[in-house]
Amino acid sequence: MVREGDATPAWLANDFNASRRRATIVAQIIKLGQKLTDDAVMMFIKMMGRLFSQANNRKKQRHMSARVETSKALRLFLDKILALQSANDTDADPMTTLDRQVGWHRLLQIKPGLEAMVESNDVSALMTAAEQHATVRKYAGAFLETFTFHSRRRHDPLLAAVATLKMLYADGHRVLPVRVPVAHLAKSERELIFEDEKPDRLRISD
Repeated sequence: MVREGDATPAWLANDFNASRRRATIVAQIIKLGQKLTDDAVMMFIKMMGRLFSQANNRKKQRHMSARVETSKALRLFLDKILALQSANDTDADPMTTLDRQVGWHRLLQIKPGLEAMVESNDVSALMTAAEQHATVRKYAGAFLETFTFHSRRRHDPLLAAVATLKMLYADGHRVLPVRVPVAHLAKSERELIFEDEKPDRLRISD
């Protein structure tokens, strides 16, 4: 019926009896609905993929911008190793040698920058992508509301998570409830959401 509808021009369909014509139209509508569904899901997947791709690019750009600071930190680290090696070779006091050759104050000065670099490097792509949450909100709610999701797994926790998100978007809420389904997430991802075993509501709502 679908193939017949694809091959039949409108003028020829006028020669069909009413039942056949209606059946052909219904078959075409069903086919069109399936195609639109596939296209919408694929578009959403691509948009999510682009979101994480952009997040990774921003992370790389931040690393590139910190090259000068990284080079200085590595140079200071090398100087520290050389000073400690010198102290070890001469049986001198390590701290005295380190302070004389490198300068304890220099190590303290670079400490905040090192902490910032380490923290930046440890940031998950998920957190970087979450910076664009305002953009996601423009279409995620409509997408979740439009479709009904199913799973082959019985009591799939992912479906429970989708239902929670759908409820949040429908109600216009911007914070997670106290209890949220996270069994589908890896431990590292759960740690991004929870703080002291409770959802980090301020982080999620930003």
